[in-house]
Amino acid sequence: MLKNFSIPDDLGDIKIKSNYHTHNYLCGHAGGTVSDYAKEAVRCGMSILGISDHCLPSVATYDPYISLRDIDKVYLPQFDEAKRQYGEQLRLLRGVEIEYFEGYPDYYKTLKSKLDYMVLGQHMYMRGGKLYNSFFEGTDDKNVSAYFDNVCKGIESGLFALVAHPDLIFYQRPKITPRMADAMERTVKLAAERKVALELNANGIRYHEFRYPTDLLVELCKKYNARVVVSSDAHNPRYLCDKYTLALYAYAKNAGLNVVDEIV
Repeated sequence: MLKNFSIPDDLGDIKIKSNYHTHNYLCGHAGGTVSDYAKEAVRCGMSILGISDHCLPSVATYDPYISLRDIDKVYLPQFDEAKRQYGEQLRLLRGVEIEYFEGYPDYYKTLKSKLDYMVLGQHMYMRGGKLYNSFFEGTDDKNVSAYFDNVCKGIESGLFALVAHPDLIFYQRPKITPRMADAMERTVKLAAERKVALELNANGIRYHEFRYPTDLLVELCKKYNARVVVSSDAHNPRYLCDKYTLALYAYAKNAGLNVVDEIV
């Protein structure tokens, strides 16, 4: 559990202006349309909403994540409808959450050209030519280092405005060794230098028992004055500005982190 984190009894004074990590029904494990989220964002008093549903990286086959061929047909038209309904009350941004793998520059550039921003969500990563999963693998120095190497390459690509749950590799709660901490520090330092925002993810509290965000991420973001975004990682509109998101936002502010509301 994060040091000094708690959920206040009264959340009425906590206002969050934006959310950039948001999923809808197309990913297969979430609910709601873009319009559903826009309606909730307006109700919560947000001024910026980015929808970033899962998108297939070119080397993976996660069905039914949206693919490049589906973007124009089923994803982007939702934004047109939501803007028609809520565009005067809310700045609505088109995004995706996606892994980064080297060797497919045209794929990523084509994808980005259709969007307002992209979120680097490195659930899968490469090590020695093999694909690994952060949720089930990665408890030793070599795997953790490989994970952060992949994240750094994504940051260096210049494609991404935000790194989602950058400490996801600690999902299995391994004992963090000096080598792991060094790899993460290198990543946070790079993100700070490139002005790529790092995320404190409320879903890690809401559903994953504080497996992320970690105290180490908070400490390193503060050390390097990295840009920090607090995200709901909502998989249903009712979670967009729930108690976990609001409490995490207040925590980040009170911790003295460089919390930003605009990344695009």
